[in-house]
Amino acid sequence: MKIFKKYKIKIYKSIYNYKKTIFCIKRKKFYIFSYEELLRQKIILFLILEKMYKLYDIYVEKYIKIKKKINKIDILVYKKKKPYLIIECKSPKKKITKKNFYQLLQYGNVLKNKYFFLTNGIENIFFKIKKKKIIFIKKIPKKY
Repeated sequence: MKIFKKYKIKIYKSIYNYKKTIFCIKRKKFYIFSYEELLRQKIILFLILEKMYKLYDIYVEKYIKIKKKINKIDILVYKKKKPYLIIECKSPKKKITKKNFYQLLQYGNVLKNKYFFLTNGIENIFFKIKKKKIIFIKKIPKKY
């Protein structure tokens, strides 16, 4: 998790079932540990601390409907009350695939956002849509 390595997320043990859990600062509750959830929390910290995004503009696990199917966006950032950045997180144990890339494009087709970020913490793909063309960029833009 190269760019997110410096963000330390505390892992807790649940008092109910003794499973590992992670606290989400946005959703304000504990979630069962997974590498994808760990990455999601590191990205939220990265957006707030490095990119200066506001917590109230960040939505986690936002649901959208595409062709009668409910889909869940890992992280959606708004700018001026409009979708701005979609982030899809995968476990570092999984490779990023074309299917993941097309999934992001499908979300963007519905939401009309400008920026996209697909990551497993090791591979990071940043891109934007401009005049119906995909343009790969080097990093997430700073605070809008």
